[in-house]
Amino acid sequence: MISSKNFILDLLQMSKEQEEIAIESLVKQTKLSPQNVFKIIQDLNEELTGFMEIEKNLIIIPKKSKMNLVKKAISLGVSLDQIISMLHWKEFENFCFIVLDHHEFFCIQNYYFTHHKKRYEIDVIGIKKPLIFAIDAKKWKTGRASALKTMVKNQIRRVKAFSKSTMKRSVRDKLNLTNWQNAKIIPMIVTSKMYEIKIFEHVPILPFFKLNKFLNEYHRYSEMILQFPVNLSAQKTLHTKKVRTVNKKLV
Repeated sequence: MISSKNFILDLLQMSKEQEEIAIESLVKQTKLSPQNVFKIIQDLNEELTGFMEIEKNLIIIPKKSKMNLVKKAISLGVSLDQIISMLHWKEFENFCFIVLDHHEFFCIQNYYFTHHKKRYEIDVIGIKKPLIFAIDAKKWKTGRASALKTMVKNQIRRVKAFSKSTMKRSVRDKLNLTNWQNAKIIPMIVTSKMYEIKIFEHVPILPFFKLNKFLNEYHRYSEMILQFPVNLSAQKTLHTKKVRTVNKKLV
């Protein structure tokens, strides 16, 4: 009898490129009878509150619901690295949220704010005292230095505006920062096209499949990267922290 863990891994693998999975294909993949496949699917769907649609010869796992399956896999002990290999690049923004949540960060996805009458968006924010990671999730199509420089420059400008916006009481309430005295806001870029963790112009740039590694080893990078310290009690943005190391590649 196939384990729940292996069945979920099969579902993740088969839904990597498409939302629809033929029951016949799932039967062949799992080597279970159609009756057993239907039973496991129904039980799983009930447990995860209808994350998939079940038809006669087909199941549909919408992209917006797939992260429920990812969370279940994590709860069963599947490693993040194994899960990553079964996700499509389009899902990596949602996965950033999952990884941060796994590390006990309070997370916000697609956060919009206004500063000096200009509207900004940060794809994913991860908050755990005293750190605030502001992540720009990119499908990077080119490896040219000029494109990388522009991407980093835009993220620094965006996060600088974000750090200043935290002086507003309404923003601090929304971000659960009401009782914080100080914070360090860190611009990051997570992309589908990088293969190594890099520090470029003091900004960490990493492939989404190494976000978990970065968080586990953050102490290695903390003195190298750009930080926007904010004094939330004084309601005044401090100067950007000076760092020495630039354009450094770390594996």
